[in-house]
Amino acid sequence: MRQVDVLIVGSGPAGMSTALHLVALNPGWARRMVVVDAAVHPRKKLCGGGVTRFGAEILANLGLEFEPPHVPVHEIRIIFEGRTLRFREAQALRVARRDEFDHWLVLRGEEHGIEVRQGEAVIDIAEREEWIDVVTARETFRTRVLVAADGSTSFVKRRLRWSDRPRMARLLEVLTPEDAQERFEFTDGVAVFDFSPMMDGLQGYYWDFPSRIDGAPHMNRGVYDSRVRAELPRAPLKATLADRLTRRGRVLSDHEIEGHPIHWFDPRAELSRPHVLLVGDAAGVDPMFGEGISFALGYGEVAAAEIDDAFRRNTFDFADYRRHVLAHPLLRRLRWRSIGARVLYGLPQHPRAARLVWAASERFAWAVFAWTGLLRFPTRWPRWRSARRARPDGAVRARKRSTGRRRDGPDPRA
Repeated sequence: MRQVDVLIVGSGPAGMSTALHLVALNPGWARRMVVVDAAVHPRKKLCGGGVTRFGAEILANLGLEFEPPHVPVHEIRIIFEGRTLRFREAQALRVARRDEFDHWLVLRGEEHGIEVRQGEAVIDIAEREEWIDVVTARETFRTRVLVAADGSTSFVKRRLRWSDRPRMARLLEVLTPEDAQERFEFTDGVAVFDFSPMMDGLQGYYWDFPSRIDGAPHMNRGVYDSRVRAELPRAPLKATLADRLTRRGRVLSDHEIEGHPIHWFDPRAELSRPHVLLVGDAAGVDPMFGEGISFALGYGEVAAAEIDDAFRRNTFDFADYRRHVLAHPLLRRLRWRSIGARVLYGLPQHPRAARLVWAASERFAWAVFAWTGLLRFPTRWPRWRSARRARPDGAVRARKRSTGRRRDGPDPRA
């Protein structure tokens, strides 16, 4: 049996962020912890791949420049039933492939002396009074702190019979090869969030993100259904995705569909036990937009501070972990996004009111994005661009501004 102070299960953004933040607090931590993962990097991972400015800032605070191949997004378009809201901000998103991003983080961790054991699955866990015993496919560990960073369907939580009600969102994704010179998403750096399917029962949105696979341009397209209002009927995800792709000149049957569940955050959920911490998707992602990468990096920062403090005080109850998560400058937004998701995705229960809210206020959608922290509050509020019909590529044809001139008479202002 090998004894370690900290064992991290999962080498994704949350697990590696925890390890890197520990080393940032004290380089000696590299010799006191081990990271294990059933996968071998680079490994396939379904995800839109959008890293917000918050995630980039956390990496910068660790002294890491954003190096993985990515497509910079400088404009975000919010679409709702033929209306488009445009917001421009330099590097609003960085769209990276998760296999490349996660592998890059692992390599940075190994450069700092962190032991990352890949291809080593955890097969059993036993809680003791003063430690946790973890059996992997190769070795048995005895650890003072176990960090569960093993995703939405966390084996650690299932093995420890975590008291957690199901809170799962649904996601479908396709990748379509594109000509970068003909797509405004690439030439202008645009990401599209289309909330129109909300009126058909989807508790989420359709997205179009520019992406590159081995350097070749592809559109990452998909639908996200939060299911925060579990009492409402389920939306037909495949039919919704097919409809949105048809509007953009694509046929769903021509592309491989992939999907996976996402565990979203609940402010009341259990996030820790004595000697055990949850981070990343195991703890919960943003229920409003399904954003996970930046929050995973934030979880690592909080978890590392908790672990370092626990060893200094020799107290491992982690009773204050949830409070510290909800006080973190980034993670506290999860509470607001939980509230915002229930309000926003509950609107279609009253279709007339929903359309009135979206149509009457040019600032409604923008306020939601800015209030929840996805975008910055603007110095000048953007205006909706209405459209008589949406073009296949998702862009819109703006109406001409009214001059106030009546068709059957002179200008009333004359």
